[in-house]
Amino acid sequence: MVEKDKENIQSPKWHVKTIEEVSKELQTSLDDGLSTNEVTSRHVSYGFNELSAGGRPAWVNVMIGQCLDVMNWIFIALAVASYCLADYITGSLLLFIALLNLYLGFSQEYAAEQTLAALKNLSSPMAQVIRDGSEQSIPSREIVSGDVLLVKEGDSVAADARLIYTSNLECDEALLTGESLPVTKQLVVLDKIDEPLGDRINMLYSSTVVSKGRGKAIVTATGMHTEIGKVATKLNDASDSDRTRLQKSLDKMYVILLIASVLSVIIVLASVKFKADYDTGMYSMTAALSVLPAGLTTVMTVTLVLGGKEMTRQKAIVRKLKCLETLGSVTNIFSDKTGTLTMAKMVVVRFWTPSQGFFYVTPNGLAPKGDVYCTHDKLNDKVTDNPDTEYVDKNNLSPDLAQLVRCAALCNMSSIYQRQEKADVVIDDDKKGPTDNEATNSDDWVSSGAPTEVALQVFAHKFGMGKPDLIEDGWDLLAEYQFDSTIKRMTTICLDKNSGLVYAFTKGAAERVIELCSNMPTDAEREPVLSKVDDLAAKGLRVMAMSYRKLDVPADVTAEELQQMSRDDVEHDLIFLGLTGIYDPPRKESRQAVREAHRAGISVHMLTGDHEKTATAIAKEINILNKNLTPDELKRLVMTGTTFDAMTDEQIDALQDLPLVVARCSPETKVKMIQASSRRKNIAAMTGDGVNDSPSLRIADVGIAMGKNGSDVAKQASDIILTDDNFATIIRAIAEGRRIYQNMQRFLLYYWILLFGLAFVVLICLAVRDPAGRAAAPMSTLQMIYIYVVITPPAGSLSVQPASTTVMKEPPRPPTESIFNREIIMDTIAYSLGVVIACLVAYFVPLYTLGDGVGGTDCDSNYVAGACDSFYRGRASLLVTLTLTSLIVMIHCRSYRQVEWGLRGLRETMHSRTFVGTFIFDIVTLCIFMYIPAVAIKGFRMLGTTWEWGLDIGLILLIIVYGEVYKACKRAFLKPMDSGVIDSDEEVGSVNHS
Repeated sequence: MVEKDKENIQSPKWHVKTIEEVSKELQTSLDDGLSTNEVTSRHVSYGFNELSAGGRPAWVNVMIGQCLDVMNWIFIALAVASYCLADYITGSLLLFIALLNLYLGFSQEYAAEQTLAALKNLSSPMAQVIRDGSEQSIPSREIVSGDVLLVKEGDSVAADARLIYTSNLECDEALLTGESLPVTKQLVVLDKIDEPLGDRINMLYSSTVVSKGRGKAIVTATGMHTEIGKVATKLNDASDSDRTRLQKSLDKMYVILLIASVLSVIIVLASVKFKADYDTGMYSMTAALSVLPAGLTTVMTVTLVLGGKEMTRQKAIVRKLKCLETLGSVTNIFSDKTGTLTMAKMVVVRFWTPSQGFFYVTPNGLAPKGDVYCTHDKLNDKVTDNPDTEYVDKNNLSPDLAQLVRCAALCNMSSIYQRQEKADVVIDDDKKGPTDNEATNSDDWVSSGAPTEVALQVFAHKFGMGKPDLIEDGWDLLAEYQFDSTIKRMTTICLDKNSGLVYAFTKGAAERVIELCSNMPTDAEREPVLSKVDDLAAKGLRVMAMSYRKLDVPADVTAEELQQMSRDDVEHDLIFLGLTGIYDPPRKESRQAVREAHRAGISVHMLTGDHEKTATAIAKEINILNKNLTPDELKRLVMTGTTFDAMTDEQIDALQDLPLVVARCSPETKVKMIQASSRRKNIAAMTGDGVNDSPSLRIADVGIAMGKNGSDVAKQASDIILTDDNFATIIRAIAEGRRIYQNMQRFLLYYWILLFGLAFVVLICLAVRDPAGRAAAPMSTLQMIYIYVVITPPAGSLSVQPASTTVMKEPPRPPTESIFNREIIMDTIAYSLGVVIACLVAYFVPLYTLGDGVGGTDCDSNYVAGACDSFYRGRASLLVTLTLTSLIVMIHCRSYRQVEWGLRGLRETMHSRTFVGTFIFDIVTLCIFMYIPAVAIKGFRMLGTTWEWGLDIGLILLIIVYGEVYKACKRAFLKPMDSGVIDSDEEVGSVNHS
């Protein structure tokens, strides 16, 4: 590109220029777009298409948040108190702990912020452009001025652009103009340079939404030079709080523990009537530290973000961390069929015409090669089963059949083309017999467009009548009425230049097309056709009806004149041509995924636009419906959208179950279904891909958008985006959500067991007095800091544990259930009691065996050999027991009820780097701190032990047995954790929370 000033390139005057002027000034081709080299050059010159974030850098915000963390200031305050008491070693260590906690908190949270930003980038919109002469899908940020941009219904416009083609194009520009009604776009040249934005009907603007139609435009401005960039506004969810319910609960718990810490200090001081000295001050600090959860909220945030990162590897991009908690509570999944439960690799295998009956088409994927057989009135599974089968000569079609194929090709916005690196293939349609694979291979072909339309385009190509062939023969597309999900049909208006006649071609749901056909005006004439629809649908085929009509308009009619005609003016008095049966094979993994959902206590519902019989056949094939259901049960569990929409809320609430299959479903049906599920106190996950699906995605507890075929509007309304559009990914995401929640429970359980146990030991030991009547702390402040260090790795290990073997066999967690449910509270009390008993025994036995309690006065500040020995050795014994008990408790916390000290558990423990590394660290440091006199006496205020090791090891073994006996009691007396669903086909469909 010729060097120009950026302000000139990002000129605001594009709406007064002609298309040719815009193309020339931006040096781009209307047909081929920009070349790759030119795009690279423009990226260097003008940067990427992104808005400036503004404000402080992310690392500054994280640092400020960490500096404001009350926990760090408490450590600093305790350090200052130690300095005031002339204990410089303890004060320095506390100050070091404060700085270390600040550094670790900052590094972990900043890494989490970067990971979260990366996840958001993955969910950012994609854009369709023409480059190097072919359509490409690229991230929106890579668009440059001069790109030829393609937009369709549901897209968020990626940049400001000048329109060069429109088809019923309307845009919602409320974000820029405040105008609530969509703006109809036109290919005109405006006169006024200062035309208001809302009146620039030949322009598209970044971040506005295409509400209808499709178009093509040349990008004129990107990034901060767009109209939306000038007001520094983004269409995103930045204002939404992404704090999870659990994080908010932990914030409150943090405050409660801080209050408990202050109360502990007050209790200690009150025990000496607030006459504090050095030893009492140290005891107060020990009591304060015993209930402070250092780094808790940071670890929880990191756990959630790492969970989101893991889900990305599972092909589910998390847009909002909130949903990670909700996933574990999902009771109902409302899923689309096409592309989610099925492969979206559609192919026409059957069709029917009133005059000739049924036909069979050899499937070959996207490859436009296949033989056609007429089976007359038979619809056998195998063509060879019908002796009357006739091979169809594709060069000698009847007029009605030829018109049906023509309708499939022209009432169609998709295209197929062969990969460029492959040699051209000549298709010989004269050759009879089975299809030869040497002619063409499905993998050699690429498609663009909706799967249904691609299947019909391939079908037409097999007859040598694809859209390119027809255009070459003189057909021209004049106008289009896009597929509308409410009326379930689509129409195009085409000109046959050879005859000068203009035709309207309409396709769609059979019942919606037939009612518009003049050649079957009565129900009696429609009934035979509808019975054929049922026959095809019963085979699991998506049925489309084809029709056409000659329009009474001149051959030189313009697109603008046609756009003045309403849809109702065109779609009437049609001539019915026939039916096509499109097969969309279920994904191989869908059947197993549905079974896993049922086993996890989750009910799966299929909401589809297909015919009722088609939906029922597919639902049976993938286990949503039991194949042995009676007709009455099927009638109860399968319903059409029309029937469901006609019911009042009271009638829906009176149903025994919500239907498992809803056919001919509209976006409004989805909203009504979610609302009905919510009234039943269910937690629903809803999938969607279209612009009209955004309301149901927003009101669902978990909105799931399709990454491949989903619209930008649907993605922005969702909580999760599936990059592979696969139902099995939803089940994996739910399993991952349950794992994350389980690990948070494990981590917190471990933390509270040790903190509560330690706090009770410290408070109970207030009863132990020295000869002067002052309380003697069972642990020194340095010992308490050491405990913080040794319990951190096991706690971190529990936050990243693999899922338990029963994670997808347990029923969904009630959404209102606290993370401290009944069993967690029981575990906290039971294990804390064991820890308290073991620690007290380890402390009191040396204290009262070697001596008669604390023999010296002020032993913390003034060690006296002999008088303080039993007290110091009791402290050492307590430290050894508590340190090693923390490892035992970690192993117990890996599961709630499973045996962890059997062969399987021991094997897992020995392979745990965290356990082995922490165990070695504990033993080495304990020996150093106990047996080097200067460190032991002047630092940790303890003495090395001898026979006490035997006592401590015995107590550790007791904790192991105690934990396993406790789990055995839970297995015997508590309700099993699994959902109770039998894993067999006969039980499929019985799990219904509706």
